[in-house]
Amino acid sequence: MKTTDLGIVVPDLPGHGASDDSNRPSTTYSFPGYAKILGGLMRKVGYSSFHVLGWSLGGHIGIEMLACNSSVRSLLISGTPPVRLTPQGVAEGFHWTGATALAGRKYLRAEDVRRYTTAMMGAPIGHDHHLARMARRTDGNARYWMVANGMAGRGVDEVEAVARDDRPIAVIQGSADPFVRIGHFDRIRFGNLWKGRPILIETGHAAHWQRPRAFNEAMMEFVMQGH
Repeated sequence: MKTTDLGIVVPDLPGHGASDDSNRPSTTYSFPGYAKILGGLMRKVGYSSFHVLGWSLGGHIGIEMLACNSSVRSLLISGTPPVRLTPQGVAEGFHWTGATALAGRKYLRAEDVRRYTTAMMGAPIGHDHHLARMARRTDGNARYWMVANGMAGRGVDEVEAVARDDRPIAVIQGSADPFVRIGHFDRIRFGNLWKGRPILIETGHAAHWQRPRAFNEAMMEFVMQGH
């Protein structure tokens, strides 16, 4: 593939979807672990430069890639407040609720899956819905180690990373996200924030799912305008 080719790569992370579980969970299931694997994947499929779009966990991985991978041309994050990887830093960016706590729980009951996916998607979804199946499939170690590694500071200082980088960063964010402290974005100094502000959509955590037309219009404007 050439860098001018228009292609979309949507991988399942290790421990998620159709990808295998990691046999090194304590290192793979971390922002640096995921970022290293995804960077290697992009090289393998032939891209020497690319845009990164990350939702929720994917946004934190995207910030890690931005900081550590010169092949990243731009970054769009949604449902992802840049935080310092300490308990205090995480608390500054996220509301701590019962549903938030499930993100790091190794074992989920059926009720936990229902509660977590409802908070994620803004409405209840059926037991056989694709997202519910994927939540049940996810390696419990992926949840546990992602949170444990993040709280232990294993990864870049996200606040510093977005401040010192001059590559374009877009924030397209649900204004009623139950997990994210929206006001936290006002305290972040971005080196090159698209339009100089977060683009807020009247929806919850999954703006791309709940308001796809508004999200896609903003996303395509960002990606296609000169990057």
